[in-house]
Amino acid sequence: MTKLVSIIIPVYNSAPFLKECLDSVAAQTYRPLEVIIINDGSTDNSEEIIRTYLDTYSFFSYVSQENHGLGYTRNKGINLSRGESIFFLDSDDIIPEHAIEMLTRAKEKCGADFAAGKVLRFTNERNYIPVRHHEFGLYEKDTCIALSSEPRLVQDSIACNKLWSASFLKEHSLYFEEGKYYEDMHLTLKAAVLARKIAIVKEPVYLWRVREEANSPSITQQRMKLRNTLDRITALNLNKEWLTKTGINQKIATEHDLKALLDVLRLHVEKYALVDKTDREDWQKAICSFLSDFSAAAIALLPHKEKTLYDLAVSGQLSDLLLFSQLYTGTETMPIVHQSENRFYLKGAEATYDITADIKPHASVVDFEEQEGKWSLRGKLKVPKASQSPSGRFYATGKKFKKEVTLSSVTFEPIPNKSFYPFEKQTFTLLLHSDEFKDKQLENGYDFYFCLDGGKPVRIKASKSLELRLVSYQTSKRKVSLYRTEYGNLSLQVHKGFFYNLLRKIYRLIK
Repeated sequence: MTKLVSIIIPVYNSAPFLKECLDSVAAQTYRPLEVIIINDGSTDNSEEIIRTYLDTYSFFSYVSQENHGLGYTRNKGINLSRGESIFFLDSDDIIPEHAIEMLTRAKEKCGADFAAGKVLRFTNERNYIPVRHHEFGLYEKDTCIALSSEPRLVQDSIACNKLWSASFLKEHSLYFEEGKYYEDMHLTLKAAVLARKIAIVKEPVYLWRVREEANSPSITQQRMKLRNTLDRITALNLNKEWLTKTGINQKIATEHDLKALLDVLRLHVEKYALVDKTDREDWQKAICSFLSDFSAAAIALLPHKEKTLYDLAVSGQLSDLLLFSQLYTGTETMPIVHQSENRFYLKGAEATYDITADIKPHASVVDFEEQEGKWSLRGKLKVPKASQSPSGRFYATGKKFKKEVTLSSVTFEPIPNKSFYPFEKQTFTLLLHSDEFKDKQLENGYDFYFCLDGGKPVRIKASKSLELRLVSYQTSKRKVSLYRTEYGNLSLQVHKGFFYNLLRKIYRLIK
């Protein structure tokens, strides 16, 4: 008999996104489901939207309460649930139609205490893997693990991309912290450590919305309030103390130390410029105390950018830290970056820093014309902090054999702006000819990149408005297609006939 799965959805003022969320639950291929919707004191029309689903879907249930916060509401859902497995869904997010089915199948096949799957962030323009998940190579293959064999899994502290065994949660009294930010960090860490087996699903099981207002100054400053920082430090310290108490193996402890450092450095220290001046003294004390309590092994694992922030914070070089924070948050009130040819420098009170590696361009194709095997691609290029015309190259890399094709037919034109950095934004026109991709090591597809001289390459994006307009060029021997990938990048596919495929097979045999 198929086992009941409970989906718990806390709702607080999410009316603009709620229908999309609930529709994604109703469309699940897995049955039986129990959907518990808890209205946590919403003041918008969320309740009205919820009630339209109750008559249509008998497995939807509804509870209304005064506002208590996310941790309390999720815990209430656990206590109300009857399912053998539990899934948490935030009311502004969505789940692919096979999500519960894939997680259930993986969990049962593995005999796991919980199953976890790939997360995609999504905007109106594109989907992308969360930076930390991509950085640590999480959810790249279907497998069954224990944390001792894959300590990097502690880098994922999200509760919502996981299907939990209800008996496992209750056996270990795993509940969310209440009345604080970061309510899921302690539960997810303890669960990963205590689980005998964890099922990993490589397919996306959770679509995590990037709210359009999330990067607005008011929202960002709200996140940088002292309480927000202190709550994260408290949650991370609670985890660290628990790991020490349980005598966990050193690899897991070091991995969690690295996670804690990255969390605080990227989400708080990097945004130091946004901390209210009246809170800065208390903020500095809390941050410095926290950062001073880590092993050399964990600190040695920090990437260059985060190691610089760490050094500035713990050594009390706050004027230079402020400059770096202004650099990363774009809050400088005067030019602070000097460009010399294609190198970028930040002059601080203590030293002059080469920050070229921190300059990440963004290139996106927004329009195109097609004529007899040629494409004229027009787009926008942003090179942050560029005060001179930057030097770089556009190129394509083969998907199979990584053969590079340099794209030389490129023209640039600066976009007039009021920035401190007059060459920060430019338009570009890129002329592509299908013959440029002819017989290149039998490649059958290419991805497009831009690389600033001395920097790291970035994928060229394709505007969502182009998705249905990108077309193919057909000859008697092959078809060449430009297309927009699932993650919003620009790619090219080469389709060839029988003899091409035969040559590829011969080439593989020779190799």
